[in-house]
Amino acid sequence: MQSKRYKSSLMAAAVVSALGVTDFAQAQMLEEVVVTARKRSESMQEVPMAISAFSADQLQAAQVDDILDLERMTPNVTLTTTGGLIAGAVSIFMRGIGNDPGFDQGVGIYLDDVYVNRTTGGILEVFDTERVEVLKGPQGNLYGRNTIGGAVKFVSKEPTEEFTGHVEATTGEFDLVKVKANVSGPIIGDTLLGSFGAMYKNRDGIQTNTYDGGEYWDEDVAAYRGALLFNVTDNLRVKLSADYNKDESAPSIPNRVGLDLNSGLFGTGANFVLTGGNTYLGPGIGLVDGPQDTSVPTDIDRVSSEYVDGFGQYEIEATTFAATVEWALNEQWTLKSVTAQRSVDNTQPFDFDGSEQQFITTIRDIESDDFSQELQLNFSGDSVQAVAGLYYLDGEQDAPQTTSQYFRLLVTEDNFKDTYKAHNEVESTSAYFNVDWNFTESWQASIGGRYTEDKKDESQLATVTRGFPAFAGLKGFPPDAVGFVRPGQESAAEQAPLFAYWASAYTGLKNSTYQQISYPEDVQASDKWTEFTPSAKLTWFASDDAMVYASYASGFKSGGFNRDGGVATPYDPEIVDTYSLGMKTTWLDGTMRINGEAFFNDYQDKQLATVVLDGADLKKTVGNVGKLETSGAELEVLWLPPVEGLVVGVNVGYLDTDVKEYASAEGDRASTTAIGFSPKWTSQGRVSYDFDVSDWGTATIGTDVSYRDDSYTNSPIDLTSYSADLQVQESHVIWNAVAAFRTRDEHWRFALEGKNLDDKRVLTNTYEIGPIVTGAYNMPRTWALSVGYNF
Repeated sequence: MQSKRYKSSLMAAAVVSALGVTDFAQAQMLEEVVVTARKRSESMQEVPMAISAFSADQLQAAQVDDILDLERMTPNVTLTTTGGLIAGAVSIFMRGIGNDPGFDQGVGIYLDDVYVNRTTGGILEVFDTERVEVLKGPQGNLYGRNTIGGAVKFVSKEPTEEFTGHVEATTGEFDLVKVKANVSGPIIGDTLLGSFGAMYKNRDGIQTNTYDGGEYWDEDVAAYRGALLFNVTDNLRVKLSADYNKDESAPSIPNRVGLDLNSGLFGTGANFVLTGGNTYLGPGIGLVDGPQDTSVPTDIDRVSSEYVDGFGQYEIEATTFAATVEWALNEQWTLKSVTAQRSVDNTQPFDFDGSEQQFITTIRDIESDDFSQELQLNFSGDSVQAVAGLYYLDGEQDAPQTTSQYFRLLVTEDNFKDTYKAHNEVESTSAYFNVDWNFTESWQASIGGRYTEDKKDESQLATVTRGFPAFAGLKGFPPDAVGFVRPGQESAAEQAPLFAYWASAYTGLKNSTYQQISYPEDVQASDKWTEFTPSAKLTWFASDDAMVYASYASGFKSGGFNRDGGVATPYDPEIVDTYSLGMKTTWLDGTMRINGEAFFNDYQDKQLATVVLDGADLKKTVGNVGKLETSGAELEVLWLPPVEGLVVGVNVGYLDTDVKEYASAEGDRASTTAIGFSPKWTSQGRVSYDFDVSDWGTATIGTDVSYRDDSYTNSPIDLTSYSADLQVQESHVIWNAVAAFRTRDEHWRFALEGKNLDDKRVLTNTYEIGPIVTGAYNMPRTWALSVGYNF
């Protein structure tokens, strides 16, 4: 049953429409926002939860081109790529909780009720989109695993009963060419409806590789989406949908941000070992040519990588098929089924050092398939609305990879690991319910819960090959001062005047030639975890225009495995319990909306990882070693001033993070650990003004400004490390603007758009591997000119 408050808002909309005013702003009334956060359509102002929702028109006016642009639309949210390590994957944090590097995602992404189980391919483009909903706080009750920070829902346009269409062409900075189009309408009367959308984007590269002069961080992306809606009866409808995305861009390359120059890797000892053969035995005899590169680029768009063959293989191909069946059993009961299959193929190149020299590279070929099935039973009564459901996910991934660690990284050896089989499976089953009871006209109590069982199996078969060079003793030098000899140059070394003998330093072996040893490194792991994630809310509707609520919600991020050599040790899920107090209000005869929420997150069994260079091995230690508390508040204001056509929006977010415990072999490191992607203050301001241009049409000018306090760009951060100050995004302001004109018949739209007009460049993501930090930066200033036509 729709509440009386929701019905009254729809009646108001109908009155305005009857008066011939289709733009609510012209009638000095804010448009009602309908969301599906609780698995049913209802007014956003009726939902006791922090939600930010944006319609297709709002997304267009704000120049939101993909999921990353949502960062500047709502407070306490960080949306970025993982470009400090690898391109093509999205990293989302809400209120300090999200996609920690190396773990499952902490914020769920949904495309038309289908859970996107991988962050790779998750940089969703905005086309053929009806709206986007951002749900903040744990969604463990209704959305399940890996939504401890929140969820982002993309809702596509439904096929329409009338034939409609849209086409738009855009050109701009870096020779941008972008085309979007969609059509929708009846195929067989009002029984079978269909829609189809397409998007193609091509842009020149922003980065230049000093190694070969090649351009990187360009865009070459094509995406398609189609749907068929079959109205079988008045009570039964079936929707079949599919989407396809292919990214063949030259990816962004991680840039070197900084080095630990006190590390032995960049010291005189390492340089002596690596190049001493050239100096004392003859040119070309040493392991490498030239000392270690310790430079850091001064131009953030000039990157350095010799791994051009690997980056040339980058590609993402994602396909989703879904079938949604909705059956209205009677006026109160509705049964819904969502069946989906999503596949992602991705080639991932990694170059970890940010230089033209060879330190460590990896190439990984990923094929993943995720099947999901959800059944929902919805009830709508006079005073009770409820939903119960079952959910099943079966995910498989094959990710063979080859990692090469060269002499410059390991100094005394090189190391090649061929993981020729890496098969991972996850099977998740859950049952959930939620009941909203209006026990009086003004009070609503909500209670829900979800029981989830996650099972993971991992199988890895690998061969490790370690190579040891020949060690030449030098005449007149101490016994431990040896010249390492490049493989194949042993005979030349023996003829050198300073050659004395073949030494036995470091390995205990008298290496007179390059020697290799190989051994298997196989890992088999299996475990399962169960979690119950309840929620409870109490809501007071003080009037038709004001509500206040208190809530408790919980969520979990799935467990996994820590691999150390051939041993895999499981770690448990991490848990978040959130307590919040919020309000949703409408003021000034429906022309101002003020929503706010204060929250406290109690984070238990936090999964944390550190990567260190341990002798000749890179080791990552993972475990449930952390306890964390975050608290804060958000306020979102939207206002139609008494000036026709003027719209003002202001958002402010505050976030405080406090690491309570970080257990390690050295003791509790909480006082010297910080959590990344958690700026203390975030805010956004938006102003737009519509005005008539004679009888020709309507012009719009708008601008938005977003502010972010300084924050760390990796997580966790060791505050005692050389790298802490290197991995900081400075506080900054990003300014965008748009000017558009729409003809009176609303067929044509012309727009001039600008993003990051001050050309403010900041770090967005970093990755630390031993004594090397690499990172990624935000986009530079861009402009675009677009022409669109509706029919």
